[in-house]
Amino acid sequence: MDFTLRTISIFSLVVLFACGPSRLEEAGRRLEEAHKLREAGNFNLAKLKLDTIIREYDDQSEKVVLARELLRQININEQERSLHFLDSMLLVKEDLLAPMMRNFLLSDEYGTEKILIHRRQRPENSFNRTFLRAHLNEAGDFFISSRYHGTNWINHRQIRVYIRDQSVLSEAIPEDGFNNRRFEDGQDKWEIVNYKDGKDNGIIDFIAKNWNEPLRVQFIGQRHEYIILEQFDREAIRDGYEISFILKDIREIKNEKQKTQNTLNELRRER
Repeated sequence: MDFTLRTISIFSLVVLFACGPSRLEEAGRRLEEAHKLREAGNFNLAKLKLDTIIREYDDQSEKVVLARELLRQININEQERSLHFLDSMLLVKEDLLAPMMRNFLLSDEYGTEKILIHRRQRPENSFNRTFLRAHLNEAGDFFISSRYHGTNWINHRQIRVYIRDQSVLSEAIPEDGFNNRRFEDGQDKWEIVNYKDGKDNGIIDFIAKNWNEPLRVQFIGQRHEYIILEQFDREAIRDGYEISFILKDIREIKNEKQKTQNTLNELRRER
């Protein structure tokens, strides 16, 4: 009796395994599931299914080839999706930038590189003013300079911007003929100090946040000079500062688009 039961059990197991799906069928089922996931836009799960086929069903060469091809197509789909997203982001940034650029001109008249300069701060409009100028280029690099004009030298090296009990003091910039320079023409004296690489010490941010206030500027040197910053100068710094972030975002998006396009081109060449 025990022998008969054992024989029946073994026979049942043989039949059960014989009726189960073959490895070819299992690989085919996983491949079909991956196709459906791809069509639904669920690329990550589809890739997991395909990775399993390539890794665990290497004896099913035909299915592995199909899995690799579907994986390549999904990678193409992902890059195309990324390009679409980046294009959308670029349009958003460009739409945001357009109205802010209405008071800025792109010019190559004032140096070796093209710069964006506020209409009211062009040298021909401001050569005899004492003010703070916004400096911006197409890459989004931004800084300010203090520009003094008078009949006597004050030899200023730094500035303080303040309103009521709030103030911000820049770093002191030593005279070097480049970032702190002076020149004269008859009785007229000019002093220009550039506050690059964060040397403004937070003044730019302070002006941007308080642009609608009557901010005062102290030019600090051997002598001191005081001015109330004109509204259009405050706006030039505020807008130039904000534009700089948008320009950097645009540059980063364009770089990412180029990388994505290169990857997409490589995937398409793999056919």
